[in-house]
Amino acid sequence: MADENKNDIKGRPGREIESPAQKEAEAYRSMFLEPGEVGARKGIFVPRELVDRLKMSVPLLDVEGLTIGVYVTRILLRHLSDNAGILNLLMEKGKKKTRL
Repeated sequence: MADENKNDIKGRPGREIESPAQKEAEAYRSMFLEPGEVGARKGIFVPRELVDRLKMSVPLLDVEGLTIGVYVTRILLRHLSDNAGILNLLMEKGKKKTRL
């Protein structure tokens, strides 16, 4: 039965086809689930419920070397990068003139 997934549309043996969900999972994995170092640290305040959820979730991802700090850092860096344009626009409307 497992070999059926490796057949092409006409039933011939072929390469295993990645589903869109598998592609999304691999993209997420390469973006956020790589082990790394946080570097110099400074604490921030987040709800305890979020920390508790991350304490339970990150180990279940089963990535050696992935810590809560690394995971959250990658998410925040991606958010700031993806939204730099709108953030800069919003900051231009503020009193301080800083660009990301």
